[in-house]
Amino acid sequence: MTEPLRPHATHPSELDSPPALKLAILTCMDARINPWDLFHLGLGDAHVIRNAGALATPDVIRSLAASQRLLETEEIVVIAHTDCGIHQIAPTEFAKQVGEETGEVPDWTVPATGDPYTTLALTLELLRAAPELKHRDKISGWVLDVQSGELSGPDGD
Repeated sequence: MTEPLRPHATHPSELDSPPALKLAILTCMDARINPWDLFHLGLGDAHVIRNAGALATPDVIRSLAASQRLLETEEIVVIAHTDCGIHQIAPTEFAKQVGEETGEVPDWTVPATGDPYTTLALTLELLRAAPELKHRDKISGWVLDVQSGELSGPDGD
């Protein structure tokens, strides 16, 4: 395991548990995405939830519900991106490949498509319809172009 380079300048005990900006960010686990830099955030400003593809899976909805109901966040921002590995293979095909290697096919029915804008739209739709979420009126989404570093809205603008 890699050792930490240095401790944070701000010690976690100096921060409140609820995020200062009442913001939760759902983004992909891709190491090229730095939500703190994209939105000029500091430690303690937002919850950041990551998974493969920035998808609204049941566990993500559970985490966002906890973020809103227990830790006072009111806004959700979803960041998808171009050149995402999840868009390179259909979820059912990926599950089938894992099943061939392990002997057990996982039940991975996720809203992923070959296009980050379509996948983002599906994720936003699922989040806005999730009754577990208290604040569904403040949910927005962006697609990060990993080549240019530019963010565009869910319609590509």
